[in-house]
Amino acid sequence: MAGSRQRETSSPLGLARADVGSALSIAGGLSFLFLCMILPLVGKAGAQTPHYTKNFIAFLMVLLVTLALSGLAVKSKLERRKVDGSPFPRFSAAIFGATAFLLIALVLGLLKI
Repeated sequence: MAGSRQRETSSPLGLARADVGSALSIAGGLSFLFLCMILPLVGKAGAQTPHYTKNFIAFLMVLLVTLALSGLAVKSKLERRKVDGSPFPRFSAAIFGATAFLLIALVLGLLKI
């Protein structure tokens, strides 16, 4: 009885589960790929269109979703790392860093140069 309780409490819950972290990493990577595909909406050519504001808002929404997914993936993988000593989530952290850089560049207007 005590052994079964130990197994139940030792299994990670929520974000620390391996499948949750993997799913968030995959979703964050796919979202980043889509973000890169729509990057021309706010680039030099997109900035010259009369509907630039709509393009900007659409790009910003996708960027924020990507940032949230990749941030949750990093958090999940770091929680998992505390439980079982998994390696540092380099891919998820790189996606998060690149997305944060794109957000800063977008806000500063560096993407429409």
